[in-house]
Amino acid sequence: MSPKKLEPKSRYAQYDLDGDGVVSDEELARNQELVEIELREEKADSQRRMAWVSLSSMVVYALLPLMPFIPESRLSTLASLSDMLFLSQASIVGLYFGATAYMAKR
Repeated sequence: MSPKKLEPKSRYAQYDLDGDGVVSDEELARNQELVEIELREEKADSQRRMAWVSLSSMVVYALLPLMPFIPESRLSTLASLSDMLFLSQASIVGLYFGATAYMAKR
């Protein structure tokens, strides 16, 4: 039994890495590995962005009471909200760095 040849402009032609017109199981497996690697990189990028946004929001919130346009009457409200904000944002940053360190050891 001969292997099936690809039709011109086939949607499977992108998986034919050696250009012989036949998509082998090895080529499909290699393509699947590449897709998985790309998805892992996208996930890592989004986690990195999330950690940076969390860190930036903590810095902005810490500097907010120092701004002259914030009235003193609002400072107590900002102080009561800051505990939960810093705890949640710091946990995001900590989990990112922890997961990065764990993955580097594996």
